[in-house]
Amino acid sequence: MTEKLSPLKESNRITKLLDLVRSGTDRYPVDVKAVALDLTPSFNPDPITAVQGNTFSSIDGALVRHPNPDQWAILFNDSITHAGRVNFTLAHELGHYLVHRKSLAGDRFECGEQDMRDEDQGQKIIEIEANAFAANLLMPNHDFRAQADGQPFSFDLMNHCADRYGVSLTAAVLKWLDFTKRRAVTVLSEEGCMHWAKSSEKAFRSGRYFATRQGFNEVPELSLAAQEQFSFHARDGVRHRAGIWFDEEVVEHSIYSEEYGKTLTVLLLDDIGGYQDPDDFDEDAELLTDTYSNFINNAQKPY
Repeated sequence: MTEKLSPLKESNRITKLLDLVRSGTDRYPVDVKAVALDLTPSFNPDPITAVQGNTFSSIDGALVRHPNPDQWAILFNDSITHAGRVNFTLAHELGHYLVHRKSLAGDRFECGEQDMRDEDQGQKIIEIEANAFAANLLMPNHDFRAQADGQPFSFDLMNHCADRYGVSLTAAVLKWLDFTKRRAVTVLSEEGCMHWAKSSEKAFRSGRYFATRQGFNEVPELSLAAQEQFSFHARDGVRHRAGIWFDEEVVEHSIYSEEYGKTLTVLLLDDIGGYQDPDDFDEDAELLTDTYSNFINNAQKPY
C-alpha cells in the first residue's frame, strides 16, 4: 500500500530547502516554476520537465504525464492575466505532483475554478489538499507570522502580504484568518449577495458564520458592504451596533473593486489579538476537518 503523503509536510520540506538556498529579496515571491523544474529532478526519478502555458477552454491548469512515462508537465491556462492566480495554479498542480501522482489512475489531473473554490464543502479531498499545499508553499507559516504577528488587521497589512508572496488579497486575508485568535469572518459579496463566507476557528465555534452554500444570503442593508455601488472603501474599519451583522457589535472592514464589482469584507467581533500556532494542531486532522481551510484564486475574484 502506498504511504499517504501530507501536503503540509511536503510544502514544509520545500520551504526549508528554499530557506537554505535563497535569502533576502530573492526568497519571495516563490518562483514555483523554478521550484518544479530545479528541485523535482533532485528528489524524484520521474521529475517535472516542463511548466508552460496552454490553451484551455474550461480549466485553469493541469498536471500531465509526459509522453515519456518518467516525466511530467505542469500546464496553466495562458488566458489568465492575474499573476497571483497563475502562481497559485502552478503551486496547486505541484501539490498534485508531490502528493497525488502515485495514486493517479489516468495520465493527468485537470483543475478548474471549482477545484480552487474555498467555500465548496463538496470538494474532493485531493483538491483540498492541493490548495493547502499551494497556500503553505507560497505563504509559509513562519514568514507570514513575522509579517503579521502583533499587528492590528488592516487591508494595508494584507496588501503588503499579498505583494510579498505574489498572491491575491483574498488569499492573504484567508491566510490571516487561519492564524488569528480573534473571532473574525470574511465575506465576498456582489450586488448585495454573499458569494462565500469564511470564519476563523474561534468565530465558527462560537456560531458566527454564514451558511452561504445553503441558499441566498444578503449582506445587511446598513452594512458598508451594501454600499458597494458608491465605491465605498473602509480600510480602517467602522464599528456597527449589535443587530447589523450579528447580535453583538462588529468592526467591519470593506473594500470594493469597481473593476470587478465585488466587495471583500472582514468582520472583527472582539478585541483578542495574536496568532495561533499551527503546530498546536494535528496538521492532517485540521486540514480535513476544517471545511473553511482552503484558498481561492480565480478570475471571478478581484483580489
